[in-house]
Amino acid sequence: MTWAILLFVTFLASAVQSATGFAFAMIVVPAYLLLLGSADAVQMTIILSVVMSLSHLPKLRSNIPMDIFKFLAIGALIGFPVGLYIYSRIDLTVLKAMVAIFVIMISAQNAWAMWQRKKPKKTKAGKTLYLTGFVSGILGACLAMPGPLVMLYLSRTTLSKDEIRATMISFFVFAYIAILVLQMVVIGIAKETWVNSATMIPAALLGVLAGHQLSKKIDERLFREIILSILILTGVMMLINL
Repeated sequence: MTWAILLFVTFLASAVQSATGFAFAMIVVPAYLLLLGSADAVQMTIILSVVMSLSHLPKLRSNIPMDIFKFLAIGALIGFPVGLYIYSRIDLTVLKAMVAIFVIMISAQNAWAMWQRKKPKKTKAGKTLYLTGFVSGILGACLAMPGPLVMLYLSRTTLSKDEIRATMISFFVFAYIAILVLQMVVIGIAKETWVNSATMIPAALLGVLAGHQLSKKIDERLFREIILSILILTGVMMLINL
């Protein structure tokens, strides 16, 4: 029963990420931690995210805004070592609580702005993108969650749905491959973790296909509403599962 639930959660999270551009880690990390009772859940999420992101990239590559991606990647590259240090040394419960509260607060702010129908802001390369990438790099290396902060930032811009999805997937390819290499070299990944991850890959790839079809039926406003709903729900779930 545990493995059946794990496979279902993996499929569902993969479909949501394929449709919206993010949320896989935010769904599966709490579920894996709860069902497996091991910090290996973070490493499993990283491995699966590499596989899924690479499968997405060919379809979205033409929509990637390279100037935005470049600044995010540079910031994340600086943040990875910090996140890896946190993963190996600091109590993750405290960090999870901080991330959950932050995600809920910013998501609520974005929801309020959307309800008031405020116009999105134009995205400009600069310090904000560097900082967003830096903090996302930290969260990616210690929690396998480089996406929430980037999505929060992009959801407040004038980028189209396809541009947001393309930016997120390209950032994930860069971030998760870098994080996986760092985990292998600095922390180490057990054979059992690789085997468990391989077991989840078919469900993840089926979710990619399902989510890609779903994304064609989602308009811009519904897309942003789904993103905010997922963020708020995930923040609440993280607090509940501390």
